This record gives sequence, C-alpha cells and structure tokens, in this order.
Amino acid sequence: MLLETQDELQGLMNRYKEDLQGLRSKKEEEKRNQTLFEEKFEKLKHEVIWPVFIEVGNELNKYGHDYHVSEDREYVDATASYKPGILVFNIYPATVDRAYYKPESTPYIAFVANKYAMKVGIEVSTIMPNEGGVVGSHGEYRLEEISKELVEKEVVNVLKNTLIFHK
Repeated sequence: MLLETQDELQGLMNRYKEDLQGLRSKKEEEKRNQTLFEEKFEKLKHEVIWPVFIEVGNELNKYGHDYHVSEDREYVDATASYKPGILVFNIYPATVDRAYYKPESTPYIAFVANKYAMKVGIEVSTIMPNEGGVVGSHGEYRLEEISKELVEKEVVNVLKNTLIFHK
C-alpha cells in the first residue's frame, strides 16, 4: 500500500473513532436524561395526577358514577413492541350497565410518558356503549407544565364532551 494511501486511511479511521466516541457519549447522556424523565414522571403521577383522579372520582361517586385508576410502567412486550408508562382514569357513568365497565367501552383520560420527546401526552376517549364517541390526543406537555389545575381541566373536558351529557 502506498504510504500516502495508508496515511489517508489512518486519518479516516481516527476521525471515525473520534466520531464513534462522541456518539457513544451522546447516547449515554440521552439514556441518563430518559431515566431522569421516567423518575420525574413517576413522581408526577403519584403526587399530582393520581390525587386529582381520586378527588374527581370521589366527586363522581356522589352522583352515582364510578371510576377506576390504573397505571403501567413502561415495558417491552413479547413481540418487542415498546409500551410507554401510562396513568389512566376510566369513567363509568351511572347510565351504563356494569357489563360495559371496561376501559375500551367507556370514557377515559390517560397521561402517557414519551421519554423520547421528554413530554407527557394526554389521550382521551368519549366512547360510550352503543353511542360511539371519539378517541384522540389532547396534546403533549413538558413535565413542569402539568399541574393539578391542568389535570382537573382535562378531566372536566372529557366529561363535558362525553355523550352521557348530550342525551
């Protein structure tokens, strides 16, 4: 091999090695940030969102409605499909037969962790048995934007747009 070619090849490989090291550092920092986000989301779920769900749910109980709060931490299922961390508030209106007390059959609001975007998405459903409804996103928020007031407002919006109030 020509000395000139060997020098150029060595320069290329050294640059590649430096880029690779920078890429590894960037990936490690990204992983640390994602872990920190997950920890903060867990704290937010239990200190802000969940208490609002319970408070609103208990108020709904006074009017004969029921509710259920459930959570899942992020995981990868058997088909290698990623499932983000989520906290869900299911609403079971008094007008609905208990046989339909299923998450897919009744209104809900869910707060979903998106550690890649470092945001929390809000997903809602106004679906009612034999009535229909809509499922969709109410946007994404930075952790620090999610307050007790925002959670209350979102739950009330789901209730206002649920067909139980449009008969």
